[in-house]
Amino acid sequence: MDHLQIARELIEIESTTENEAPVAEYLAEKMRGMGLDVRVEDAAPGRPNVMAGPENPTLLFCTHTDTVPPYIPLREDDEYIYGRGACDTKGITACFLAAGARLLEKGITDFGYLFVVGEEVDNVGAIHANRTIRSKYILVGEPTENQLAIGHKGAFAAKIRVKGRACHSAYPEEGDSAVHRLVGYLSKVLEADFGHSDILGPATVNVGEIEGGVAHNVMAPSAKASVMIRVVDDIDVVEKNFFECFTDPETGELDRRVEFDVYLRMLSPKLERIEGLEHIDETIVSYGTDLPSLADIGRPLLCGPGSILDAHTDGEKIRKSDMDIAIDRYVEIAERLIS
Repeated sequence: MDHLQIARELIEIESTTENEAPVAEYLAEKMRGMGLDVRVEDAAPGRPNVMAGPENPTLLFCTHTDTVPPYIPLREDDEYIYGRGACDTKGITACFLAAGARLLEKGITDFGYLFVVGEEVDNVGAIHANRTIRSKYILVGEPTENQLAIGHKGAFAAKIRVKGRACHSAYPEEGDSAVHRLVGYLSKVLEADFGHSDILGPATVNVGEIEGGVAHNVMAPSAKASVMIRVVDDIDVVEKNFFECFTDPETGELDRRVEFDVYLRMLSPKLERIEGLEHIDETIVSYGTDLPSLADIGRPLLCGPGSILDAHTDGEKIRKSDMDIAIDRYVEIAERLIS
């Protein structure tokens, strides 16, 4: 199986989140060509997960079919393949398929595939699959530079909306600036301690979006922001400390002029170590994956070629030689676990 050509063909299919169906169709056809039993099931309307192989296998290869926008077309040179999804995760998908073809040639059949939608936004495909699919191990493919990740941070994310009262900025006592109030609260969030882990390091905070106001000479009637915290500790404690940043300094209670939409609570998963594979380097990653949403399927593993520092960038790429290493690694992991 030509994994480089599969990677090229996958990258040429635009599959930003909510447009995963064309890639699902491509993968279903490829896996049927491998002689596998293929099941296609919508995780959301028009957004199919693709499963292949026996039910309840020892090992399930899993990654996501969606990419972040914008679409970036395929190009390559002698060393790298470039384009949207090159390392996150179409190059990894190609390695999964090539590893599976090699396992089948060896007569090893106790493995399967799960390709899910929506990892880049809401994990809807993983959440859907987690209800019914089971295996002994689930190996999720994300760019770890071909190392076995032994942990990754969780995530807590919320949208914040602040109500104010507009007035002429020359008479601020007549109004209430939602922007001023929001900035004050966000300063507390940025300065807060959300925990530290000996394995994962410190929690980190990002104010990803901020918007508000109508003009420089008007006290802002409204403002909003989005915040993500990379969680390394008890997520309930993180959420409690987050809300404490929005207490009214006069009353000590949660400010009633602030509304919250907590849209992400991702636990930090405990990942497996595999005896007999000590020669494979281990790592810790700070980004999130589908694994917390796949918690009931099987014992979790995380490994893949490529660097997360290339993912989501205009120059996203994957080194061809790293893909060769990944295929060997996936075959070795599968043989170890299945035996």
